[in-house]
Amino acid sequence: MLGSLKFLAAALLAFVAVSLRPADCQAQNYYPDHPVVKEMVDRAVQYLSSTNLKASGSESFGIEVLGAYTIYKVDGDPDHPVVAHGLNISKNYVDKITNATGGFEAKTVYHMAVACMLLASVSVDNYGPQLLKARDFFLRIQQGGGGFGYIDGSHKLDSGDISQTQYVMLALWTMSQVGIEIPEDRIMRTLGYLYAAQIKDPQGNYQGGWPYQFEPGNAGALQSTSSLTACGLSSVLIAGDILGVFRNRLAEAEEEEGLIPPAFKRVIAESEKKRRGGNVDRPRLDACVNLGLGFNRKNPYQKTTWHYYYLYSLERFESFLEIANGKQNKSPPWYNAEVERMRAVQGRDGSWGGVDAPDVDVVLGPQTSTCLATLFLIRSTQKAIGDLKEAIAIGGNELPSDLTTITMVNGKPISKNEATSIDDALKMLEDDKKSQGEDRLVADKIIFSKDPARRKDELNRFSRLLRSKDWKARRIASKVLGRSDDLEMVPDLIFALSDRDVEVNRNAETSLRLISRKLDKYHLPKEGGITDQDRIRAQREWKTWFLELRPDYIFVE
Repeated sequence: MLGSLKFLAAALLAFVAVSLRPADCQAQNYYPDHPVVKEMVDRAVQYLSSTNLKASGSESFGIEVLGAYTIYKVDGDPDHPVVAHGLNISKNYVDKITNATGGFEAKTVYHMAVACMLLASVSVDNYGPQLLKARDFFLRIQQGGGGFGYIDGSHKLDSGDISQTQYVMLALWTMSQVGIEIPEDRIMRTLGYLYAAQIKDPQGNYQGGWPYQFEPGNAGALQSTSSLTACGLSSVLIAGDILGVFRNRLAEAEEEEGLIPPAFKRVIAESEKKRRGGNVDRPRLDACVNLGLGFNRKNPYQKTTWHYYYLYSLERFESFLEIANGKQNKSPPWYNAEVERMRAVQGRDGSWGGVDAPDVDVVLGPQTSTCLATLFLIRSTQKAIGDLKEAIAIGGNELPSDLTTITMVNGKPISKNEATSIDDALKMLEDDKKSQGEDRLVADKIIFSKDPARRKDELNRFSRLLRSKDWKARRIASKVLGRSDDLEMVPDLIFALSDRDVEVNRNAETSLRLISRKLDKYHLPKEGGITDQDRIRAQREWKTWFLELRPDYIFVE
């Protein structure tokens, strides 16, 4: 754990609670599913769904996408009209910006980051090409010092921007959680930039806060605020999580205790386990975070017109700090105090920050303020960390408290009583006269036995079906084996890549992508026909990956 961070974190919670709590009311123990909070969130979503999420000029895109992202994080419905519109314009925007060579608007980096967060949250399969292009775009515009900032030419292009760096880091983190590889050396460069940007006094001693912008070699005579320090802390903690310093501590403990079903566990090569976080100077990172928390402790937050922007950053760094400390808090004091305040100032239309509101925000306006306020209320970062720690599922589906009652179907949790008997399915598939059923239904509803011996028999029977003369049985088997999350099935799925049936090939690679959690890896053409050369190349690439996990395995040609 972060050692002395616990003391400073406790002190920070105390000062935030005192700063935010209204003098005339005692905060209750709130949490995202609390009836009071849910009612506030529902009203906010109604407002965002009914209002015209548009503004003048380039600001309109950012508001429309942020609104879509907010509604999706609440409802998890990609077909909601606002969300569907946001997905469409985000996809088009990423395609447009990543193909451009200049003429970027001032908010391009912000807009790209939020667009990526929306696309990655909804479906890496549907929007993988855009996410890969966006990742490469961010890597291309990263400044020499490691930060991110304006690229439109109207600002100093060598000055990293703490706020924009935070949003790029959040976008890269979101992509990394759904299987898109982010170069570790680039995150290390950003971490170095954040270390250097932490403000120093004239004697060169670190003060703990972060400035709005920073040029390498100049960390003195700069000013900070609570919002900027929240941005800096968030960025440092996100970088640490991407690099594997904090993450998976809770997940690994729960896996060892059998609390997380096998279908939710990630597959990590032994070499990667040894590498993750190994290049990070942990004492240096801890010291940086300690200084940031110390700055906040010494400089109590004062509400400003950027209040909801601050709250969104506060929730983010507190959520990552929970990972660093190894314990999540369902109802922290800083959250309770702000819920009380927000109850009193929410507008009649469900918004926050409007002209007629007690806490009008003339800078952000009611639409942006309402989005950020809602993301704060639902603990969006903690929710994302929890969802992605426990599952590869994308789509806002809440897991029941009893994980033993559910299984995974197409990346979504369903009740086990909805699943088809695997024995019945196998009997049907093994009988040539009965195997012409609906392959999608059979593959989607399959669950495997929890009894090790029985499960092994079931998997072996499906494996044998990959060599069946019935093309439909081979298609079903190549799809179902991916739901097993069993590494022992990888060689058989690699064999299935040589099948003469294109659908079997595509199913087999999808299954390999699911088992490996390398969701952005496509070694077969995504569309059109598949040649023998394509099959040979795909087999070679997947064998290379598997041998990293099982170097002693011998493939029989």
